[in-house]
Amino acid sequence: MKKSFLLGLFLLVSIGSLFAQRTLEKKEKTEALSIFVDKDPAIDNAGGGQAGAIISCPITLNLSFSSNVDRTVDVYKTEERGDVRFYFLRLIVGRYRGASYDNRTLEVIAPGFAPLKFKLELQASESKSFEIFDPNATVGVGCFYQHYNEGVELFKKAMYPETLEKYRVAMECTDMPEDVDMKQKIRDIDTILVLRKEGDKFYDLLYYKEAMNCYQKIVSFNIDDQYAQNRAKEAGNKFIDVCKNYFDGAEVYYANGNYSEARKMYEMVVLTSCPKATEAGVRLSEIGKIEYDHNKRIHAILYEFSKQTPIGISVGSYKEKKFAGYFSLSINPKIFKLIQKGETDDDYKKADGAELNVSAGWTTMKLPIPLWGFFGLGYSGVSMWDFREGFRQENGNPTLYIRSAVSPEIGLLGKVGRVALRYTFQYRFAFNKADQDEIGQFRHVIGAGICF
Repeated sequence: MKKSFLLGLFLLVSIGSLFAQRTLEKKEKTEALSIFVDKDPAIDNAGGGQAGAIISCPITLNLSFSSNVDRTVDVYKTEERGDVRFYFLRLIVGRYRGASYDNRTLEVIAPGFAPLKFKLELQASESKSFEIFDPNATVGVGCFYQHYNEGVELFKKAMYPETLEKYRVAMECTDMPEDVDMKQKIRDIDTILVLRKEGDKFYDLLYYKEAMNCYQKIVSFNIDDQYAQNRAKEAGNKFIDVCKNYFDGAEVYYANGNYSEARKMYEMVVLTSCPKATEAGVRLSEIGKIEYDHNKRIHAILYEFSKQTPIGISVGSYKEKKFAGYFSLSINPKIFKLIQKGETDDDYKKADGAELNVSAGWTTMKLPIPLWGFFGLGYSGVSMWDFREGFRQENGNPTLYIRSAVSPEIGLLGKVGRVALRYTFQYRFAFNKADQDEIGQFRHVIGAGICF
């Protein structure tokens, strides 16, 4: 009789304890195809299929796991983000080493709750996410956990000012556990509010990368914050668009040889850490080399002026450590009178002193500054009409006589940006010594033009 009474009492307590246990519920949170990448290399190398599951719950719950097909469930990582704890599970799927891991039933165990069992079907490399929660988290749990759990639910909904109010009320409860750091949780929410304000400001100012970083930090505190998730995605997309515009614009300038504008846009790609920052850095190096090479060698076209010949042109190449060449031609306006057919002696006298200079030579290596030397040899010719009676032509017109000279020259060319400046000193040796005074012994020429 006594044994029967004790047995009945034990069964009654057990049944009462079972019914007194609270229940857990789950909600699947996988919204799109998710790939599991944290595989065990040993299993992967042996050909075993693997998949993953992420289980989240309030930090007030301490979970453990078992299943009907696993000797032990591999919980390879846990994280706490704000008021949520995440369990990362690594699971074998299919057949592996003679055993089948199909038809898995996962059992979630938490102290004070009835075990939660559910089918967990996974394909190889698939990942699923579930939230485990107490549907009656605010019923009959005391002052602290009632307000704290209400705060956790508000936190999930990103209602941060309301969460702060609940947390502050929970801190005033006499049954607050000593191991719960409510001050840190309040500091986390204050940080989130600051990040949201900064993120919105950056977003409005079109600083999309900075905005994206702020919103992503919020998500690291609260993965359920849909506003922060959506804003981070929008800011990321806009950031990519801006980067693409910078890079594509720079490429157009680069292709057209407008390296100055291309440099500015490539630098923006690098400074903002765009996805193509590496390619932009390569382009900047190429532009630097092009500009360096351009400073080492140029082509120049210049207009040249001297007292004797105010109309002149010079073209040439100027390189570093290599010789190149140039050509110069100059005249004075009287040469046009010389071409015309005169009718009287006065007409011919107007063409007296027409001058032509032709020279060519070599450009030498550049000096440490953008300055090149050059030297060459030329020909100078000055017209003269002989009006003496014995030297006239049959038709009575005067005879043309050309005073000629060999004209060695030397000079310097410098550049400032795309502007080139040139100075030439020329020494003349007349073919006929009697003509030296008329031709002149020295000639100074200055020129200005463009280089490319």
